[in-house]
Amino acid sequence: MNNEELVMRNNIGETLLITLYMKSRESKLDNPIISDSMACDLVEKLDYDFAKFNKAIASSVGIAIRSRYFDDKLKAFINSSENPVVVLLGAGLDSRYERIGPIAQKATFYQLDIPEVIQAREQLIPPHENETLIASSMFETEWMDDISKAHPKGEFLFIVEGVLMYFERDTVKKWFQDMAARFPQSDILFDVVNVWLSNNSHRHDSLKLMNAKFIYGSDDDGEIASWASNLEHVSTKLYLDFPEWKRVGRIKVWLMKLIPTLKYSGRMLHYRIK
Repeated sequence: MNNEELVMRNNIGETLLITLYMKSRESKLDNPIISDSMACDLVEKLDYDFAKFNKAIASSVGIAIRSRYFDDKLKAFINSSENPVVVLLGAGLDSRYERIGPIAQKATFYQLDIPEVIQAREQLIPPHENETLIASSMFETEWMDDISKAHPKGEFLFIVEGVLMYFERDTVKKWFQDMAARFPQSDILFDVVNVWLSNNSHRHDSLKLMNAKFIYGSDDDGEIASWASNLEHVSTKLYLDFPEWKRVGRIKVWLMKLIPTLKYSGRMLHYRIK
C-alpha cells in the first residue's frame, strides 16, 4: 500500500495526521519519548505533505508526552482490572493497542471515529480479535448504549485524546452528561486547552498550518464535575510536569513557568464517573 492516499472530508478529521506525524518523527530520534513503529510505517504510506509540520517542535514533544502518559495510565488500568474494556474515542490512526504491547490482549478494545476515518483505519491498521471498530460520532448515544449492554460487568476506561477542544462547550457538556448516565464506576482520560489557547489557535505551531481551530477551552479543571452529580475530577497533569518538555527550548519553558496563561494552556485530565 505504498503512496496510499488518505482523503478527509472534514478539517477536524484531518488533524489526526498531525498526531500521526509527530509520533513518527519522535520515534526516529536517538532518545525518543515514545516509540511508535506503526506511525513511522503509515507516514511512509500516506500521500500527504507532512513536511509542513517540521518546525512544530512543541507539538512534537507535547503529543509524544501526552501519548506516553495515556499509554502508561492505560497499562496500569488493565493491570488493575478484572474485566477491562477500553474505548478509544477519536481514534484516528493511532496505534495505542500496538504501543502498549502484549498487555493489550488482556482487555476488550473499541476504536471509535467518524466513518471516513474508520474506513481508512480498517485498511491501514486491521483490528485485532479483541478489538472492534465503531464508525460513529462520539456524541451519538447509540454506541454508548450498545457497549454498555454488551459488558454489564465491564470496567471501562475511555480515552479522548486531542478531540474535545474542537467542539462547542454545550456539545462537550452533553457528552459528559450522556456518559455519566450510562457508565458508573468508569474512568475518562482526556486533554483540554484553556480559554486563551482556544481563542488563539491561529498561534498554535501545527494547527495554524491547517484549516481547523480550537473551539472549547476551559480554565477550571473542576468545571466538568459540575455537569453531573457523579462526575469527579481525579487529577491533572501539565506538560511542565515532564522533564522531556525542556526539549521545546529554554525560553519557552521559562515563559511557561513565569506566565500562568501559558503554563495552563494545555492539560491532561483524569475524571471518574462515580
